Parts: sequence; C-alpha cells; structure tokens
Amino acid sequence: MNTKRKAVLSVSWLLVAVCMAIIFALSHQPAEQSAELSTNVMGFFARILTKFIEYIGHDTFRSIAHALEYCGLGLLLFNALYHTAQKPLIIPSFVIGVFYALTDEIHQLFIDGRAFQLTDILIDAIGGAFGVAAGYIIYKVIITIINHRRGKTLEKK
Repeated sequence: MNTKRKAVLSVSWLLVAVCMAIIFALSHQPAEQSAELSTNVMGFFARILTKFIEYIGHDTFRSIAHALEYCGLGLLLFNALYHTAQKPLIIPSFVIGVFYALTDEIHQLFIDGRAFQLTDILIDAIGGAFGVAAGYIIYKVIITIINHRRGKTLEKK
C-alpha cells in the first residue's frame, strides 16, 4: 500500500471516529444539558431563520439535527469503506451507521433523563441513508468525470 493511499485511508477513518465521538459526546449529556444545547443552537438558527424555526418547533428541529448528524456519518462511512475496499460499499456503510445509532440509543439508557427511542434510530437511519446515497452519487460523478477525461485523452492520441 503506497503512502498516499495510507494517508487517505487514515484520514477517512479518523473523520469517521471524530464524527462518532461527537455523536457520543452529545448523547452523553444529561437531558437538561442536551435540551439547553439544542435550545442554544436553535436560537442561533432562529436568528437566521426565525419564522421557519418557530414554525417547525423544538422536536422537529431536534429530529432534523439527528438526521443531519447521521447523514454526515453515512457520508463519512461510505468514503472510509470505499477507500478501504477500493469499491463502493453501500449496504455495509448503511448497516454500520444504523448499528451505531442503535448503540447510541442504548448508551442513552445510562444517561440521566435520556431514553432509548426507536423513532430516533429510524430518523438516524434515514439521515444515514441520505449520507450514503450522497457518497455514492459523488463517487459516480467523480468516476464519470475521470472516465470522460480518459476518453478525451485517448481520442487526442
């Protein structure tokens, strides 16, 4: 394995680990602290998108945040597994993301005021699916561009 590939692989998995650590840290907050954080984040966005945030409400905002964090994780997992296997691994990327969502909910059973919620796993899975799909789309676009450039290069010779 060459140095460049090792570096890409290391960075890819490091980003997955960082994303998982952030999710873990957010899940490790007691309910009161978690609610305060989401209220503060919601306040930040409310200043930007006041009417929309007020319209959707706190619970919907939290659901969107869940989906977005797992969308990011799904994208990072797709990228890391692609660089590991050197081929797109859609199902494993999705399954690992959903498994992490499950372990995240189990983890919350041990945090004051938090609970295991199947709806959160579903929301996380949907977000993860979007992230994996985005990763696959990006992969296909890059492959198409590379093949197109190779075709033009071969035609010029």
